[in-house]
Amino acid sequence: AEFLVHTSLSPHIRKADLHRDVILASRTPRDAVNLCVSIVRDRMTYTPGATHVFTPAHESWENGRGVCQDYSHVTLSLLRSAGIPARYVSGYQYTGDGVIGETVVGESHAWLEAWVGEWMPVDPTSGAEVGERHVVVAYGRDYNDVSPMRGIFSGGQSREINVSVSLTRQDR
Repeated sequence: AEFLVHTSLSPHIRKADLHRDVILASRTPRDAVNLCVSIVRDRMTYTPGATHVFTPAHESWENGRGVCQDYSHVTLSLLRSAGIPARYVSGYQYTGDGVIGETVVGESHAWLEAWVGEWMPVDPTSGAEVGERHVVVAYGRDYNDVSPMRGIFSGGQSREINVSVSLTRQDR
């Protein structure tokens, strides 16, 4: 039930209601999820810097621009409005060539999973299948539940925090 509730970052998007009937007419929940992803990918353009981590989905939808968390928040909003439970996934994307033992700097990434009788992972940003390159850190209702970094910073205004995450492909 908690993954059906709209949040401050994935609120109900009134201007997207015209898509709701089409989504609800889908033959199966899987079809509805795929249609939602398609609608979002058709409407939005990946634009770094167009938003920030606390931009609500309705602003990204109206502007038609955003990054991975925006694509995820908008898709979560559409799915929840159609009665499909969905959860935000926070993690990293492995960008290496897949060579065993290769270490690369991981890219922070967000995608989602929708409940269709089982959790169905989808990456609305790339449209690619979620697989081994997607490294899950946490699940939540939206970014606020599972931001990759949270804490208290102690220091002057001239100080900066630099964080890097290394990912190494291991042999199974």
